[in-house]
Amino acid sequence: MLSSKKIALYFTAVLILPAIFLSTCSETSEYGEASDYEKLGADCQNSTGDTSAPTISELSPSDNSTNVPVASKIVVTFSDAMLAYSVTTNTADTKCSGSLQLSSDNFSTCIKMSDSPVASDNDTTFTVTPASSLSLQTNYKFKITTSVVENSCNKLATDNTTSNGFTTAGPGSGTIKGKVINDSNNNGLSGVNVQFDGTTIDNTTTDSNGEFNTEVDVGDYTISYSKDGFLDESQDVPLETDGQTLEVSTLRMLSTSCASTGTISGTITDAVSGNNVTGVSLTARRGFNRPWRPVKATDTTDSSGDYSFSSMKRGWYTVQTSKSGYIDGKFYVRSCGDISNQDSAISETLASTKSMRIVLSWQTTSPVTGNDLDSHIQFPGSSGGAVHLMWDNDTGGSGQGDDYYVYGTNDNVTLDRDDQNGPPGTETITITEVRSGNYSHSVHDFSNKNNNSSTKLADSGATVTVYYNNTSTKYTVPSGAGTVWRVFTFTESGGLTKVGTMDTATSQNNVY
Repeated sequence: MLSSKKIALYFTAVLILPAIFLSTCSETSEYGEASDYEKLGADCQNSTGDTSAPTISELSPSDNSTNVPVASKIVVTFSDAMLAYSVTTNTADTKCSGSLQLSSDNFSTCIKMSDSPVASDNDTTFTVTPASSLSLQTNYKFKITTSVVENSCNKLATDNTTSNGFTTAGPGSGTIKGKVINDSNNNGLSGVNVQFDGTTIDNTTTDSNGEFNTEVDVGDYTISYSKDGFLDESQDVPLETDGQTLEVSTLRMLSTSCASTGTISGTITDAVSGNNVTGVSLTARRGFNRPWRPVKATDTTDSSGDYSFSSMKRGWYTVQTSKSGYIDGKFYVRSCGDISNQDSAISETLASTKSMRIVLSWQTTSPVTGNDLDSHIQFPGSSGGAVHLMWDNDTGGSGQGDDYYVYGTNDNVTLDRDDQNGPPGTETITITEVRSGNYSHSVHDFSNKNNNSSTKLADSGATVTVYYNNTSTKYTVPSGAGTVWRVFTFTESGGLTKVGTMDTATSQNNVY
């Protein structure tokens, strides 16, 4: 038999072991096991003894806001710098996971996001984009959990859920406008039937200048164009917000006199160096800006960077490009008999998610419309104020040959490539690391700068592709008279914002 002393020791052990187990479990949190928590806090520093919890300074869209666009980004600003990897969200499904959550059903499910939150403003502001547009006329609430940790090792005191949330806009309506021109002579085409197929079904016809505009409900549209003597064509466009005026890409209609088939050919170059790029995979699909349609042809650039699609039925095509070490891209080509020099430039993968590359491209038209187009950007200087980068200005840096300027390393901006003798033409600007402040980008028709009524810039079909944060955004020149195309603005916290308006400037010094 056990002595009373041994029995006492036995029961003491029985009581102590669960206590040890519970104590060990208490080291486990939402971060995982104790060792995981220690890893998470390994980068934080609390040498000052600060024990105050961080707070949420700002939410966008804000609590109680209404008529919020369905394509809005989500922005959260904290009172202190945070450990960036503690600010997470759900990117795989609609389960409510991560420290930043957005829900329309009281967090039974959460909105899937396109990517992890992007930090800015010294890790105090975090931006995330929903994987798809939010629903119309729907209430959404934020939840930011105590999983977020500041650099001083303090967590958010409690889960923070917005009281009322925000409500997205109703269906709304706006205007879609554009222009149709004859590809063979650049003249505006009157009497073109323009059909809108989307949230609204409507149609109109182009006026004597080849222009059209119509009011439709917010939504995605396929615009179809038809006119006797010309090939039918179409393009896909989104009307995203109530009251928006969307100026779509000028469409160049091809004559029915075009040969039934032809060869499309050109050269693929590096957007920065201008060197020809070999081994680029190309995929051609029928239609203007319609990359979802069936594949019609494929090719790979040869040792000279050349490609060729033979026996292509007449009409427009969207060509997608792919090569290891380069960002996937797309450009537009046409078959109307054999047409060569349908070139494009591709960008190498950027070194950082904070790097940006802006590529202006324009194709050959007959007669020629775009000769010398110039890319301009205004950006925040390293010592404050705004800096205007253009071909004729090397303020803050040193000239590197004719019309080629590299700005000082403190400015992190280079004009890599300047084509003066297009078309086809390419101009490239690289920003090594974006900084806080406002950026604005424009394109100047230098050749026709003294003709304010010129439509050659609009007729050139110029495009601007912006590579930033592992994504690409393409803008196409709108219709209308003007020598300056105001393309986009940018802030690190708000991202890219399309401007898409035409303006005039006789002097390159006034383009910003």
